[in-house]
Amino acid sequence: MNALIKDCVKLVVITLIAGLALGVVYGITKDPIAAQNEKKQQEAYRQVFPDAESFEEVEGFSPEAASEVIKAYANPIDDHANDEISSAVTALDASGAPLGYIFNVTTGKGYGGDIQLTVGIQADGTVNGYSVLSIGETAGLGMKAKDDADWASQYAGKKVEAFQVVKDGSGSADDSKIDAISGATITSKAVTGAMNSCLAYFQSLEGGN
Repeated sequence: MNALIKDCVKLVVITLIAGLALGVVYGITKDPIAAQNEKKQQEAYRQVFPDAESFEEVEGFSPEAASEVIKAYANPIDDHANDEISSAVTALDASGAPLGYIFNVTTGKGYGGDIQLTVGIQADGTVNGYSVLSIGETAGLGMKAKDDADWASQYAGKKVEAFQVVKDGSGSADDSKIDAISGATITSKAVTGAMNSCLAYFQSLEGGN
């Protein structure tokens, strides 16, 4: 019995020490990690809105309200009703005038799991493009959504209500059509669906019609 009690005490002590060590490590790394994430986010903002001088959060934005808009819009065929817009900011010029909006959107429709994008849309509805914050698709296939600038550029400069993925190569002839990545249709539809979720929410904002 005494041996059992001693073993229990040792286990409790080890657990407490491990917990304290983890707490110390978390305290040391929390701020640097937060700073690195903020730097990554600001770089994404600059990528999708290079002409902006500053960014400010959209007043009154809530992820829950954005989700309701997405659910109302979602095409049952593509089923992007569960896409989530976690933040929305306004891109401002040097005088403080709004240039458009930037959204962080996450879709669970990727082949390898969640895909998180930062999407820029000008005030008149023209899409600037997207920056990938997180993706885990297949190398050489779905990862082209991040690595292939030519493929990603299909969205940029387009003013449409929604995009559609096609496999017949007709994307260059129609602004609303996006040529699928060869061998990665699921990824192509995931990114396109996320873009459409942002367009739907953009169109619900004041001045977004």
